[in-house]
Amino acid sequence: MQKLIPLLAVLGTSTLSIGTAACSIDVRGEGVVAREEKRFVVGGQADLNLHTFDGSIQMKSWDKDEVLVEIERRGPDQKAAEALVVNMSQEGNRIVVDAPAPSDRRDGIHIGSWQSPSVSLIVTAPRKVSVDARTGDGSISADDLAGTVGLSSGDGSIRAHRIEGSLRARTGDGSISVTDAAGRVEADSGDGSVELTGRFDAIDVRTGDGSVRLDVLDGSALKTDWSVNTGDGSITLRLPANLDADLDAHTGDGGVHADGLPVQAERDNENRENREKRDSLRAQLGKGGRTLRLRSGDGSINISR
Repeated sequence: MQKLIPLLAVLGTSTLSIGTAACSIDVRGEGVVAREEKRFVVGGQADLNLHTFDGSIQMKSWDKDEVLVEIERRGPDQKAAEALVVNMSQEGNRIVVDAPAPSDRRDGIHIGSWQSPSVSLIVTAPRKVSVDARTGDGSISADDLAGTVGLSSGDGSIRAHRIEGSLRARTGDGSISVTDAAGRVEADSGDGSVELTGRFDAIDVRTGDGSVRLDVLDGSALKTDWSVNTGDGSITLRLPANLDADLDAHTGDGGVHADGLPVQAERDNENRENREKRDSLRAQLGKGGRTLRLRSGDGSINISR
């Protein structure tokens, strides 16, 4: 990156264009935002490795054979913002963007006008990609991607829309929302709610503390066992009428309720006893097959179609 031109007593925005990169500085009461962009030409499916120590990551797609990386460095002043390092490299279709934590970083401290530094990334790429996006602290969003997508935040929400293929979403503390998905989804939150909607082949959901809501659409099929687990929270599951599975649901404190499902008669005495206790339900959906396992440590489980 070429060094940004210093600004003297600026209250606003100045923009400088250099070749394929554009740079700007925002000076505001809460600190300074230094912006830069970089473009990478790719000849096929892009393989993206994105990492920032602190800051949000946004991903979206377009119909160009190139990757646009927009960088927003935030700091208490211009010097601090410009000093934040972002390493970028390309080898074939593999692109690495890494923003390591500054050596003098003061985690989570806000004294007076001092603002914790951060580097946010906005990445636009071809729809077919392989992505590993990680932030130490910040939200992540991904829209309209196909391939293998990994999203991980130490502390922040994750939102994904129209992801086709394999999605892995993990956050230490925050909610996870996935809409219009197709394929395999793994969602793991240390503390937060999880909501999934889509046509699924595989589902693995875990949250330490939070409700889980799943809307499984027509065309879904259990190609492997599905698992939904919350340590403390309710589970609400809506299934298509033609889904084949062996249902195994249990809650430590609450009730299990099934409404409108094509559940065949219990297959043994143990299943009948579980139905009577109302905290467990084992039953065959349709033709049966792979296991659909639902577990809540403390919360109701509601299943419908």
